[in-house]
Amino acid sequence: MNFTPTIEAWSRNPQDTGPLYPFVGTELFLSVLCLIFFLIFMVWKFRSERNTYDHQASSLRNDVRDKAEDFPSHFDA
Repeated sequence: MNFTPTIEAWSRNPQDTGPLYPFVGTELFLSVLCLIFFLIFMVWKFRSERNTYDHQASSLRNDVRDKAEDFPSHFDA
């Protein structure tokens, strides 16, 4: 099942052979679709990374605060 034509002679005009690959004419649509998908993915990824970073940073701040409360202060009167 070969759906693409074979080139028998390179001296022919390629337009006479017909489409050399499937879905000819949809390049612009597919490019725009890929760009939209890329932008949506990057927004989702940045938000996800930011939420992970905020969660880890707040967890570390709480750990440091808890450990600081366990040590006696030398400056207490």
